[in-house]
Amino acid sequence: MEKLNFIKVRIEQHVFNLTLARSDKRNAFSPTMVNEIAYALNLANSNPDIRLVQIEAEGPVFCAGMDLKAFEDPTVDIGNPAIPKVEKSLAEIFACLDKPSICVVRGDVIAGGFLIALSCTYLFALPHVRFSLPEVKIGLFPFQVLALLMEYMPERKAMDLCIRGDSFAAGDALDKGILSGILDVEETALVELRETILKNAPLAISRGFVALRRLKEQDYDDKYNFLLESLADLRKTNDFKEGMDAMRNKRKANWKNS
Repeated sequence: MEKLNFIKVRIEQHVFNLTLARSDKRNAFSPTMVNEIAYALNLANSNPDIRLVQIEAEGPVFCAGMDLKAFEDPTVDIGNPAIPKVEKSLAEIFACLDKPSICVVRGDVIAGGFLIALSCTYLFALPHVRFSLPEVKIGLFPFQVLALLMEYMPERKAMDLCIRGDSFAAGDALDKGILSGILDVEETALVELRETILKNAPLAISRGFVALRRLKEQDYDDKYNFLLESLADLRKTNDFKEGMDAMRNKRKANWKNS
């Protein structure tokens, strides 16, 4: 893996851990940081040994959104010539993942930080965390965040969050359907979710993400044929045979991701 300036990664027991590591700038993402996240997630996606991606952050703020100075003036950004440049938003980058992802928020989520938090399959936060979309206070609007919010709540409520620009607590985020859960001190729910995901068939889950993405492109009349074909293809895999044999013999499945 190439040297990374603004994120840290480690692989542990089938989990690809990605940590935002630009805490001196409240983990605001620059073009280089976006490139590094895209590079790391592409590695995770292409590695059959990786079954889960977990996103965290260093420092008291999870992510303060876009580093406006770095995007307006490239000389402010610290480049990483070893990493390919991408012309995609963070939401697009995360949408390409074929594996489940968990975002663990231990600090405040501000503005474009929502793009990372809401793009993950699951989102957990500590009780003290606050969420805010202050863009309208400086003459901007969180267009991309709005698109993600509408996957979690009705259009009017999503627009209300963007228009008001107020901050809200983790408990409110849970009520709005944004959070999967609020973590206790032991982070029990996070541990249990990781264990559940890792014991299930990784290839089947990956195919599910591919199907979900492609369903949005299918005409109404073609959807069920597409899903039946996807199921038929999955029934031909080694993991399906292994899963059936494990069930019959009442043993733990040994997944090969093939």
